[in-house]
Amino acid sequence: MNTRLSVVCSIVLGCLLAPASFAQPGTERVLIRAPKPYTNLINAIQARGGRVTRQYRYVDAVAAEIPRSALTAINALAGDGAIAKDRAIPNPAPVNTLRGRDLARTGNENALSVNRAQPLSKAQIVSLATANPSAYLINNLITNVSLLHSENLLGEGVVVAVIDSGIRPGFPHLSFDGSVIGCEDLVGDGLGCSNFANDGHGTFVAGMISGNAGFFLDPSSALRNAVLAECPLCLIDSPANTVLPMLGTAPLSSIYALRVLPPNGGSPTSRVIAAIERVIQLRELYDAGLPGGVNIQVVNMSLGGPTLFAGRDLFDQAVDVLIQKGIVPVVAAGNNGPATLTTGSPGSALSALTVGAASMPHNERILRRVQFGPAVGPLYRPFLGVQTAYFSSRGPHANGRPDPDVVVSGFACIGQGTGPTVDSLSIGSGTSFATPSVAGVAALLRQAFPNATARQIRNAIVKSANPNVINDGSGEFDRGAGYVSAAAARDLLASGGVPDTLPSPGFSNKLVAVNVLRGTDLQVRLGFVHERINGLKPGQRRDILYHVTPNTKQVIVNINNVRPSLPPSQQNQLFGDDILLAIHTAKTSAIGDAGDYQVFNFTTGGTFVLNNPEFGIVRISVNGDWTNAGSISADVSVFSTIQPLPGVTAQGNIVQGQTQVFPITVPPGTKQAEFRAEWREDWSNYPTNDIDLILVSPSGILNVEGATLNNPELVRVNNPMPGVWFALIDGFEVNTKRDRFELRVAADGKVIR
Repeated sequence: MNTRLSVVCSIVLGCLLAPASFAQPGTERVLIRAPKPYTNLINAIQARGGRVTRQYRYVDAVAAEIPRSALTAINALAGDGAIAKDRAIPNPAPVNTLRGRDLARTGNENALSVNRAQPLSKAQIVSLATANPSAYLINNLITNVSLLHSENLLGEGVVVAVIDSGIRPGFPHLSFDGSVIGCEDLVGDGLGCSNFANDGHGTFVAGMISGNAGFFLDPSSALRNAVLAECPLCLIDSPANTVLPMLGTAPLSSIYALRVLPPNGGSPTSRVIAAIERVIQLRELYDAGLPGGVNIQVVNMSLGGPTLFAGRDLFDQAVDVLIQKGIVPVVAAGNNGPATLTTGSPGSALSALTVGAASMPHNERILRRVQFGPAVGPLYRPFLGVQTAYFSSRGPHANGRPDPDVVVSGFACIGQGTGPTVDSLSIGSGTSFATPSVAGVAALLRQAFPNATARQIRNAIVKSANPNVINDGSGEFDRGAGYVSAAAARDLLASGGVPDTLPSPGFSNKLVAVNVLRGTDLQVRLGFVHERINGLKPGQRRDILYHVTPNTKQVIVNINNVRPSLPPSQQNQLFGDDILLAIHTAKTSAIGDAGDYQVFNFTTGGTFVLNNPEFGIVRISVNGDWTNAGSISADVSVFSTIQPLPGVTAQGNIVQGQTQVFPITVPPGTKQAEFRAEWREDWSNYPTNDIDLILVSPSGILNVEGATLNNPELVRVNNPMPGVWFALIDGFEVNTKRDRFELRVAADGKVIR
């Protein structure tokens, strides 16, 4: 029997024998919470044709591949809420800061050649930090690490684990002093942990922690001349001005790399959790004086993904174990800004030191001079204040808890690792590159205060951060406690006044609107909303949280009466001063590489329509464009159009692990069949449920376009094969134990009942 007929027979048999609990053929990668020992669970999985791929030691869970037909039985054994998808963590990549603002290029910021490089000795670094702290201006002056460096605090003896894409060997900023003392591969694709074919992200990140080199630039180099124009004291060989130092915040610390990300495709969450457990194991071996141990004191994770249950999912809990074991977890907030509710996991872990990105004016001007020539740099970014980078993910979480904790420079950082050769420098943007600067600060503090706990190191960095460094009107949910100050954190630890406890998780309501209102000044709005937004500084935002109900056909946003504070001659001379309008879907987490925005436009006024918007709380983020020269004001109105709910093909209750199957007869001649599944516990609820819509055609072909994190799940099939289709409502992750769903199937607009 061929495969398609076999599938069809399986479906029909399933419908005949168990129409309420049928599961589709094939396997699913899952994470299963379970108490140790795992023997009974493993035996049950194997007996049903599955396999356990990882058994975790420090969290009570296993990773497995399970036939869909076995999910209900395994869920019954493991218990409600025990099974979750092993979701992919996407490969982090530098942010494209030219989104909607590209001009004619004159240079490539990812392939900036240098004549040669030289190592910087400990004595040279101390001298530089003492006599010329302005040399730190490029990436980290106002972190005040130069003060610690001048006191011989350079991170010596401290090991920082970097869970990322491995290492591309030979780049001098790391190779000169042998920064990388260990490298383990968890991917298993044959490349290994140290290979020039690896993604360069991890190498760039490691250099932001432990980089230690001076680079000689050609006098005609676009980079040299850009730095000379915007930050002349950053070059350390006056009057020639051709040597650019590249120092991580902890330049003499050591890096232990764990490769979880291949060149493409991302990593399953289970692999990253395995890397976290390996870090803990190495530290425990060291503490016990056993062979193979490594004294890892800080871990950097410039990666992350979505969460349905902020602070409570397995990824977050694995991070919490790190700090219990004496390791400071420093985690990127994500690049999903500028809207509220966009920080993902594991930045949502209660113990994580979650880092957002700030934007320094000279860094962006250097980048723009390199990209577009010397005349464009200062015109592109006229505002000289420090901003929260527009792309930096914002808080709060769906449970109302604030994040990020702090910010540091993450816009146009200069580093190595992503360029085509070891003789090239690159300029990259993202919270990925802010995070390691803070991990390096944690390493300096661990060197200075070896008896301080990981919690105290974390808390000192947060409590000593300076909110006054940010000049764009950012609030707590943009920049956290403020811009990191290594010197202030050192002084706070020296005073003995740093608590050895973690922040309270607080009380969470099931409604995100209640959680947000308790933690912010934002109210979730309904119906018609009108607001005059006055005096937005460049980079400042104002969000309108708008509740989209299931019968909403459109959400319509009008921006009008846009009024810059400056006359045209004083505005941005490339673009004028305008509004950045960014409208995020209802998802309350980090989704994808650049968020989940249905609108991301620079505008001086207009109407923007969201058709068939996702249910839940849509965030309408009205921003003073970060490239503006002055402040700007606008009128914003929001309203929705409502349509009567159409007929229902099927409805019912569903529980965790259950799959319900509905045969649907699609008539001949149908031009388009629309399959739509929705449920009540959408993204406006905490936690959120993940229910999938899976289709099987009359010929047995599976369609999994509806197996996403969307609500509703919507699949349109053009010129569908006539006959009996099967629509599977899969209660894969029902965190509320039970939910109510509705299925609508329409053939050319007519609901099939």
